[in-house]
Amino acid sequence: MNYLDGKKLRDEMLADLKAKVSNIENKPTLAAVLVGEDAVSIHYVDLKKKICEKIGAKFVLHKYKADISEDYLINKIDELNNDPEITGIMIQIPLPDHMDKFEVVNAIASEKDIDGLRFCGGFKSCFIPPVVQAVLKAVELSGKRIEESEMLIIGRGFLVGWPLAQCLEEAVKGLVIADKETKNLIEISKTADILISAAGSPNMIKPEMIKNEVVLIDAGTSEIGGKQVGDVDPSSYEKASYYTPVPGGIGPLTIAYLMENLVKGQRLK
Repeated sequence: MNYLDGKKLRDEMLADLKAKVSNIENKPTLAAVLVGEDAVSIHYVDLKKKICEKIGAKFVLHKYKADISEDYLINKIDELNNDPEITGIMIQIPLPDHMDKFEVVNAIASEKDIDGLRFCGGFKSCFIPPVVQAVLKAVELSGKRIEESEMLIIGRGFLVGWPLAQCLEEAVKGLVIADKETKNLIEISKTADILISAAGSPNMIKPEMIKNEVVLIDAGTSEIGGKQVGDVDPSSYEKASYYTPVPGGIGPLTIAYLMENLVKGQRLK
């Protein structure tokens, strides 16, 4: 039973990126835009700041109150688009309810969209979302041939499920997209050779829902009692040929791919 050691792979990627950044005269700069006081969003922004500093890149935070107008935010994004010192722009999702995230995301310049949010919104982007890259890497490391596999994606979300489906629908033998409300989810899940869950529903995937030797990719993180919990119940791992744990799987790898996009973005300037 093999699994993704996301922390080990992340550290290897970050070491390589640090070496690359050390040879860049004008260091890549990530501009993070945070609207409101959502605790989880603040945590993720702080984490990205630390990782930026770890590879020698620069980090600038633009933090605003939740009641700012959509027009005000879009104007700020436009300023960042036109700032030659800024390599990449990251808008922390979710945004306040009075904002149209598609309008906000569409305001990001394609060459600075290192988080791939434009891709998530169905717009042209120079970058694939880091979480999608992390999932694709996990599937590759599993050794399962996707062109011969039946794949199930659970979750239709803006950030993970939908963009994943866009990347994979032409590559796999068969693709089913479901969510936690799908009535026959247990029957569907039993047919999957590769099961990717991004539902944000703690321990939803039980052993009786999966076939033997399935590849389990868990991209659905929740927090219970201060601990990170995935969509896949750990008791399911024994039936899998390969799995990604939570924590320590897709999450660490995602942030490594964000930094990789940032360094690539420096070449697009």
